[in-house]
Amino acid sequence: MVEQEGLMLCTEQLVLRQDDQTVINQLNCAFGPGEFWAIIGRNGAGKTTLLHALAGVQTIQSGTVAVDGQPLNQLDPLSRARKISLLLQEQEASLTVSVTEAVAMGRYPWPSTRQQDQQLTDEMIHRCGLETVRDKSILKLSGGERRKVEIATCLAQQSDYLLLDEPLNHLDLVHRRNIMQLFTEYSQDHAVIMVCHDIEVVKTHCSHVLMILENDCYLSGSSATMLTEHNLQKLFNDSNQHD
Repeated sequence: MVEQEGLMLCTEQLVLRQDDQTVINQLNCAFGPGEFWAIIGRNGAGKTTLLHALAGVQTIQSGTVAVDGQPLNQLDPLSRARKISLLLQEQEASLTVSVTEAVAMGRYPWPSTRQQDQQLTDEMIHRCGLETVRDKSILKLSGGERRKVEIATCLAQQSDYLLLDEPLNHLDLVHRRNIMQLFTEYSQDHAVIMVCHDIEVVKTHCSHVLMILENDCYLSGSSATMLTEHNLQKLFNDSNQHD
């Protein structure tokens, strides 16, 4: 596990709005290398909105998001892409490119050699179980295959902070286990921050949890201290009131 002083993706007094409602209010949190975070909360609690703010693609009402001591909004697009990669909850496949070409796009922020890019692209195609479809158009893939391409592209990007919004969407049980193992390995030297509704997945794989509760209440810390029966009961009660 890597822990380096000063390396942190953090928020300070962060306020976010979605559909004219404040969903995140005065949030202070920090995510560092060597940590695998889960963001959990009821539907509509602001999990995806927060993840987008951490990636720099969400308007901030007030407060700040900083990466490694620098305000995120001061980074140029390439510098930000080297720091942060974002897997959206749902992504439209619109380009007529092969799986290999799509995964290789993850290398665009880096001034590496073609050989280095190819090696990392091949590795992620292999690790994500895409070798049999690597020459196939992404427009002709199943939902699960396309999801693995999106994950492989994010991993090929090799950013310091990997942000994931419901990454297990469209994946069957076998592929879920493999992908979660990849994320766990990645978190040894990077920070992984995942929005996830599956508490069992969180318990098994995540080292830390940020819990978004009612009334601007936020709990964060190690999974062992956060995922108590009391906290989960409070989370489920909040969720049931909004179903």
